[in-house]
Amino acid sequence: MSDVNSDPLITAKVLLVEDSKDHQFLFVKQLNNLGIHNITISETGERAVEKIKGDPDFDLILVDYNLPTGLSGIDVIREIRNLNPEIPIVMVTGLGSEQIAVQAMKLGIQDYITKEDLLQTDLRDIIVPLLLEHNLLQETVLAKRLKTDPTQLSISVFKFGQVGPEPYLTSPLPFENAFESEQNRESFLVKLGTHYMSATGTGHNYAQGLYELPVPSTRFDAAIGDKDGKSQTQNPFSKYHSLVYGFRMTEKDHFDERIKLNNSMNYGLVVVIFPILYRSILPNRAVIEKRLSELLSSYQDMEELDLEFLKRAQNIFLLSS
Repeated sequence: MSDVNSDPLITAKVLLVEDSKDHQFLFVKQLNNLGIHNITISETGERAVEKIKGDPDFDLILVDYNLPTGLSGIDVIREIRNLNPEIPIVMVTGLGSEQIAVQAMKLGIQDYITKEDLLQTDLRDIIVPLLLEHNLLQETVLAKRLKTDPTQLSISVFKFGQVGPEPYLTSPLPFENAFESEQNRESFLVKLGTHYMSATGTGHNYAQGLYELPVPSTRFDAAIGDKDGKSQTQNPFSKYHSLVYGFRMTEKDHFDERIKLNNSMNYGLVVVIFPILYRSILPNRAVIEKRLSELLSSYQDMEELDLEFLKRAQNIFLLSS
């Protein structure tokens, strides 16, 4: 299965603070050429600061020094550094503004470019190293955080039920407080299981093993009120990722005719959900597969799976980080 979702360029979220439509176009074109498409544009410094306050998970910020009104580029950098000292910032200056760039460097920006360079230079040499370094830092922080608080790592088991994929055993989801009711949570879990079983071919061209899949970005069904009193839809899934382990196990009570014809085996998935940047366990894929295979072989029947199984499965991923 392709691993495009782990590419820090494809998954990068960029904030561009630029008032000029022409320069916006040039930046977006260059970023798109690098594979970066999640780009938010703010034409004023005030709007940029508000966006950072509302969503601090940007991977890179490009700031024009010469903003026409309100906060200057330097002011924006200072405000952003007070809110988040880790987001990489690149300042865009006019020709001959090296002294301004030096001032910005003292505030903690990573690099600067001139608008003349923008017309002539590929941004790859500047942006790619910054994104890779930021990604590595986030990986390290999240790995430590998960070991300190393993409840952020959610384990679920899905199986084919009477009407298709269904959650069989679940630990709390990292974003379960986004659900207004248990019914919404169960609805999401069924969608999640269906998504994974379809993606892995489970029940059709079955293959046991470990898969990397994003949490589906299906829009959340529950409406919440925005500032204007209007309803809007939120998506609590986009910041999470998952690893999925497929397995087969006997089950006394099963309903699917395909399973009855296949030695009473049911198809199941162990789904592990964690913050989207946390992928440092992927190099240990073979180790994880071996440990999960050994864990599942210690159970004779799917009905034996319980909360202790979830804890044992969770520990495999924590030990492999």
